[in-house]
Amino acid sequence: MKIALIQMSSRLYDIESNFETMKDFIKESIKLGADIIAFPEMNLTGYFYTPEHLINAIPIDNEYVTKTVGLTKNNDVTLILGIAETVGDKTFVTQIVAEAGKIVGTYRKHNIVNLEAKLFHAGDIEPIFVKADKKYGLTICADIDLSDLFQTYAQKGCNFVIECASPDLYGNRNPRNWEGGYNWWKNNCIEKIGQYAKDNKINILVTTQSGRNEQDDFPGGGYLFSSDGKIISGTTDYKQEILIVTI
Repeated sequence: MKIALIQMSSRLYDIESNFETMKDFIKESIKLGADIIAFPEMNLTGYFYTPEHLINAIPIDNEYVTKTVGLTKNNDVTLILGIAETVGDKTFVTQIVAEAGKIVGTYRKHNIVNLEAKLFHAGDIEPIFVKADKKYGLTICADIDLSDLFQTYAQKGCNFVIECASPDLYGNRNPRNWEGGYNWWKNNCIEKIGQYAKDNKINILVTTQSGRNEQDDFPGGGYLFSSDGKIISGTTDYKQEILIVTI
């Protein structure tokens, strides 16, 4: 099974542009033989954590969600995309899973901390998805600190977990030390994701937003960790790209 990990830059207030960028990545990933295409946290809406940007949150039946899900209609790929999701008076950080032109499930971020806690509600369900003969689960960004969540997926029989992230970088944006930010996130993944993979004897994949939006900078980073906790495939820097890995 081939999985495309998309290291993508997203903008706030420009969901149409984000959608068009996704279309290009999806088209190229299909050409490369991907069975699953995984995008980072909030990649369609753009990532944010402050009230003034809450207007970027959308319901799951938003037209651009529908258009994006529709890109799976005439192929066999599974698409995983991220949004800030409104449900009534609540807002969640959500990854949508789509196949055959339909939404087959969602995962909502569990670990809502720091400034996010003022805007978002935490999810509390760990859905299991199946592709071919393999089971997998999803985590989102700060879920990287929830070792029990990864253990739960392993106990439920998952063959792998995909971590979809948009960790914002602190410090001076001008000039931004992009290489330093990239290495910080990579080392964080090695320390935590690597240990979870080894402890639970499962593969864990990471896909991370890159570049700059109107509020934050993001480090990028796509990785496949083996069940012994080692990176066996990874991106080389913080720029937009597709990493194809085989499970």
